[in-house]
Amino acid sequence: MSYRGLLCHVPSQANLAGHLRCAVELADKFQATIIGLGAAAVPPFALRSGGAYAAVDNQWLSILREQHNAALGAAREVFETVTGERPKTWRTSWMEPTPALAAAARGADLIVVRRPDPRPPDVYTEVDVGPLVVKAGRPVLVCPSHGSCLSDAPALVAWKDSRESRRAVTDALPLLQRSCDVLIVECSPEADTAPAMGRIHDLASALARHGVRARTEVLAQPPRAAEAILTRAAQLGAELIVAGGYGHTRLGEWAFGGVTRSLLEQDRHFVLLSH
Repeated sequence: MSYRGLLCHVPSQANLAGHLRCAVELADKFQATIIGLGAAAVPPFALRSGGAYAAVDNQWLSILREQHNAALGAAREVFETVTGERPKTWRTSWMEPTPALAAAARGADLIVVRRPDPRPPDVYTEVDVGPLVVKAGRPVLVCPSHGSCLSDAPALVAWKDSRESRRAVTDALPLLQRSCDVLIVECSPEADTAPAMGRIHDLASALARHGVRARTEVLAQPPRAAEAILTRAAQLGAELIVAGGYGHTRLGEWAFGGVTRSLLEQDRHFVLLSH
């Protein structure tokens, strides 16, 4: 298994394209094609028509489209500059970036995005990473904002015996095979850690059949699982954390589990999430 297509939403500002540089580095290692996507949508309030204000509405819509066209043109310039002569494909979409990226994921093996800002995203011009993880059907690699590249440094697998975690580990195999040290961690709510140790031992054996030598560790009854995982990753010197992404809709908005939310909020580690 390898990554042959890496998909990125490309911003119009070069200083926000650190994740694209990470994708380029991974594309070189995996001999992959880089798929760049420029996407933006006109807010619904700009699409009114008819009545006494129709002319004003049309003028405002024209201005917005000109602004979006300029931004998408700048995004393509960023894409061409960063990717150089590598194999690549460029796409433009007049959709909100999150659903546009999820749709384009059908032609990719891995989506690479930058860490989301603490503030709510502008859904018409920016990617909302949490819903993307749930909707895309592809693994999402979230890059820290400092824009460094992912090396062969240690990796931590935050294991939970669930469908999402199993998908995440399978999706992360090309990265785990590169890592110099892989640690599988399960947070057990029970004092008796034998069942949890049995589960992660099974996982380590499965990974060994794919050439990944992984160590195992159970964290017994941690008061906060997310904090325990991040602390252990820092102690390990892990660059990458692999985890299942858990989310659901509540009153029309996406709600995420504590570990998923904490992994999206931190800005130290690369995080690969699958749902």
